[in-house]
Amino acid sequence: MDTTRRSHVSREAVARAVDSLLKWIRAHQNPKKNVAGGGDRIYLVLTLTKAPHKSQSKVYSIPLPHPLHDPSTVSLVVDDGPDSPLNLPAARGRVRSLNLPVSQILSLPDLRSGVLPDWELLFTDRRLAPSLLRFLQKYRSQMKDKKKKKKIDRRAVALNLSCDSWPEHLRRVCCSTVLNLGPGTCSGIKIGTASLGRDKVLDNVMGAVDGAVRNVPRKWSNVMAFHLKTSESLALPIYQKNDLMKVVTDIDDEHLYADSEENDEEMEAEQPRRNVKKVKEVVGKRRRDERQLSAEKKRLR
Repeated sequence: MDTTRRSHVSREAVARAVDSLLKWIRAHQNPKKNVAGGGDRIYLVLTLTKAPHKSQSKVYSIPLPHPLHDPSTVSLVVDDGPDSPLNLPAARGRVRSLNLPVSQILSLPDLRSGVLPDWELLFTDRRLAPSLLRFLQKYRSQMKDKKKKKKIDRRAVALNLSCDSWPEHLRRVCCSTVLNLGPGTCSGIKIGTASLGRDKVLDNVMGAVDGAVRNVPRKWSNVMAFHLKTSESLALPIYQKNDLMKVVTDIDDEHLYADSEENDEEMEAEQPRRNVKKVKEVVGKRRRDERQLSAEKKRLR
């Protein structure tokens, strides 16, 4: 499959950006801190030409070639009651026999008693989802009070454990990321960590680019740019549309400085007003995109 041609993104350009980003991470990494603490997470920043309509502003799942989460950060919470479709011993046996990427299996009482796994991805029986949501809200409020606690991206996913296909669903989620198309033009997509290694990060970037464009309204015609960054680094461009600069150049070269002798009196009176309006629209849109990109960078820090 020719990923480079289909995605309009050069794999060589992505490789250079990944190499630079990994070099920056190694230079700024504190060996005393746990690598799973979130400092080496790599994000793909998508910038659109036009913000999606409200009906298209939703969360999309994007498959990745390599798992996004380390198995040590994946946990499963089951209902250990008498009416549970999958109790604690059965869940542990199923995870072990199918070699699922789950490190810890708990019940909701375990969580309430203070057994908190170091999780980034938390699966739960969908019947427990409301109770677990209340617990997680309380847990997050407690973490905000601990200023020394490193911010970690956490995600909870409900599973139908009464369905025989729940292990396949779990695997798909582990090998996917999330694109949240909001009301703005910028979105951050997590594609991995430095611990994945150069080649796997590169594969995930290419896969995330293709998956993101498939869900973007008007596909590539609505993509302004792609950047790579961590929560603390600068954003490195891997794709930028040239249409904006081409429009500005064409306006400057062909209209603003056109020879007035080649135009009739009517065009001489009308054309400057049109040109000035078009320049203001283009420059204003570029400034709005820059502000939204800056806001997205601050949010990812």
